Amino acid sequence: MPRPLLLIVEGESLRTPALVSAMEGDGWAVRWVGAAGAESFLQTGLDPDLLLLDLTSPDTAGRGLARSLRERWPQLPVLVWAESPADAAGGDLEIRGFLERSRPDEEIVAALRPYRPEPAHLTTDDIFGDLLADLERGPGLGMEPARERPLTEALGPSDFTLSGITGVNDPFDWTAGPAAADPGTPPAPRLVGGGMPDVLEEYGNYFLLEKIAIGGMAELFKAQQRGVQGFQKIVAIKRILPHFSDNEDFVTMFIDEAKLAAQLTHPNIVQIFDLGKAGSSYYIAMEYVNGRDLRTLLRKVRECRQPFPEQVAAFVVMKVAAALDYAHRKRGFDDRELKLVHRDISPQNVILSAEGAVKLVDFGIAKAASKASHTLAGALKGKLLYMSPEQATGQPLDNRSDLYSLGLVLFELLTGERCFQADSELGVLEKVRLGRISDLTSLNPKVSREMVAIVNRALQKHVDHRYPSARFMERDLRDYLQRQGAPPAEHDVAEYVNALLNGTPGDLETLVSVRFPMPTSPTGSAYRVTGDRTGPVTSTARLSGTAMEMPSEPEEDLQPPVGATPRPRWLLPLILGLAILLVALLAIARWS
Repeated sequence: MPRPLLLIVEGESLRTPALVSAMEGDGWAVRWVGAAGAESFLQTGLDPDLLLLDLTSPDTAGRGLARSLRERWPQLPVLVWAESPADAAGGDLEIRGFLERSRPDEEIVAALRPYRPEPAHLTTDDIFGDLLADLERGPGLGMEPARERPLTEALGPSDFTLSGITGVNDPFDWTAGPAAADPGTPPAPRLVGGGMPDVLEEYGNYFLLEKIAIGGMAELFKAQQRGVQGFQKIVAIKRILPHFSDNEDFVTMFIDEAKLAAQLTHPNIVQIFDLGKAGSSYYIAMEYVNGRDLRTLLRKVRECRQPFPEQVAAFVVMKVAAALDYAHRKRGFDDRELKLVHRDISPQNVILSAEGAVKLVDFGIAKAASKASHTLAGALKGKLLYMSPEQATGQPLDNRSDLYSLGLVLFELLTGERCFQADSELGVLEKVRLGRISDLTSLNPKVSREMVAIVNRALQKHVDHRYPSARFMERDLRDYLQRQGAPPAEHDVAEYVNALLNGTPGDLETLVSVRFPMPTSPTGSAYRVTGDRTGPVTSTARLSGTAMEMPSEPEEDLQPPVGATPRPRWLLPLILGLAILLVALLAIARWS
């Protein structure tokens, strides 16, 4: 069956390899047409299944092509790319929807998915044609000509059914769920029991209550688990999208994720409860976290133009480091090291709950020695903006790759900006592979030198210069918070997130100034992060970019008492010189 045609008009400035790949991976045949090629496309006689019109371009010749296509096919859905809904006004052209170009590629693809035509469904005769013909012939050798009779006479309810067999549902007796409805309209919610929330769909042993998110290959639901004697539990259900259920490689990777994450029990890692199969699709039942991911919070931070308070950023990253330390050291059921590498540490995969708890999610592409599915040579898995240099170049990875990615997350929390910025994806990829990080202090001059040193230690290009394990990064962040006074607790983080999302800019500024005052860096000395601690050193280290020099071995703790003045570097050589001079003078006086 040919792929549905997605026609994009005047969108050349928005065309990126990642977006094209995502659209084609979702089943579309994508064709980009400029305003000059509109007439040529009309002459081809092709009718697109969806038209995406770019209104961010000053040239509006694409509207004429849209009108001509609408005359040929009045039902053609038209979506627009624009800066705001007000710019999407189509005049006499009926617009079905509006897409904001700043949205991530996966969200754009998900928004286009409802407009993709459903494939033609197989009929009963297509599936069971040979079997029905044999049954109509009777119990003989099957060589007699088939007798002409209606299907209902040949196969009565008592002769051949699937629903009568225990544990097997009749696939032709669907009375609920989105499959029974028109693909373009969402299923009608229904109320189950007294006072229970609306249910989108009954799925296995769960009621799906709300769709949380949808990605390129799976979708996530808030669900209610049902049990005996009115037992109820709210969980999150992650299930494979229907058109990927037959993809053996993806199903294997999905099962790997469940088996791997089910072995991890840590307060800062989302717990996996169950791996199951309902109908033809696999699902994972996991802990439901009522909160927001860091990507959502960072968007709000950029709107407010005020980065995360340094103490909150340190607290969040410290908890993720604790989760990574546990995962990196985890042993499997056979007591062998899993040698686990998450490979996808990014703001999307860190959730802050409404109570301020920090949760790490999504071990879908995690690398472990025990996994059944393995990455092909040269294949990149993860998010480009948060990859380590060795990950972006396809080299072998260990736990220190996750620490580099976590350093990038900390960088973004402290500045509100991504570390790698370029005019194109190729430019970003080059910076990632070369480890060319942006200058933290130029983006946020108020960041303390101690925090700059921690970030730079995590973002060293050479793995041997980074933290040897997440335990040391967690320890440095904890020591930093203790030196700032009373470390923030989960309720402090929850209060900040609530003010960020629901408060006014004035309320947020007041809360930050009172609860999270600006850290004060010690004067007269720069901070260096060593193997297992942070402390002032007598020589100044370069803190910009990736050039800060780090010792390969842990140094002794040379931190002076509070209030003590650091000893000048020249003092010891001066004393030694005076002593030598004195001895020489005494010797001369004796011999004279």
